[in-house]
Amino acid sequence: MQLCDLHAHTTASDGSYTPSELVRYAREKGLAALAVTDHDTVDGLPEAEDQAGRVGLRLIPGVELSTRLEGRDIHIVGLFVRWRDPDFQSRIRAMGATRDQRNYDMVQKLADNGFDIRPEDLDRFRGRVVTKANIGAILMERGYGEVKEVVEKYLVRGRIGYVARKMPAPEECIDTIHRAGGLAFVAHTNQIDRSDRDHSVSLCCQVLDMGADGLETLYCEFDDDWRARTEAIAREYGCLRSGGSDFHGKYKKGLDLMTGYSGLAVPVSLLEPMEARLGLTHM
Repeated sequence: MQLCDLHAHTTASDGSYTPSELVRYAREKGLAALAVTDHDTVDGLPEAEDQAGRVGLRLIPGVELSTRLEGRDIHIVGLFVRWRDPDFQSRIRAMGATRDQRNYDMVQKLADNGFDIRPEDLDRFRGRVVTKANIGAILMERGYGEVKEVVEKYLVRGRIGYVARKMPAPEECIDTIHRAGGLAFVAHTNQIDRSDRDHSVSLCCQVLDMGADGLETLYCEFDDDWRARTEAIAREYGCLRSGGSDFHGKYKKGLDLMTGYSGLAVPVSLLEPMEARLGLTHM
């Protein structure tokens, strides 16, 4: 079975691999297709597309946008976006701009509480879309634990360093992706409300009702219950399915491209109904 990975990040946002490195690694892993889905930016796509052409890998242009519903953060992955469209780029730049102040506020809050970190430490990421993972990387270097661990311990809702970010409504994110000719997928449903699986499912379904085209039914963190729940949603809605590792390189220890934390396998056949929806023919 040929495999793909439709959720991966580069140094254009909070991954540790450059776009070229990520594409070459995907080729080495034997992937049939790769989607680069950086947070609120498509700045890595020119380099990724150029490298994909050089090594003979199919690249799906994508993006990951953040939204909030009922006080919960929901991420929407856009695939097959026309990323060169000026209006699309303008829209996602505006969405990403709200991150900057939030990031500095989070770092300042940590510093005020005695952590070995200062707002100027973020200057090393200048020119990139910075997320909690980048802050986590600084904390990791200073001995506070692995990135995933420190993010969950200090930077999520209810933790000492958390600062809320102003986010667009789900409908705006979906519209932005659709205007760029892409398809919108609800990402990692399990992360919407980690304390209440039923609430996560309810919010995911609300976003599908708003016009999202599908959801990730295969994801690096899914257990058997989450795979069953997301597959049941896809059957109920008759919607598209996607999946991926959410690869960030060294910033997510033990998580690999294509296989996630082990066992992940996203068939390339998931792309066929997406192409049919868009009227595309892949040669």
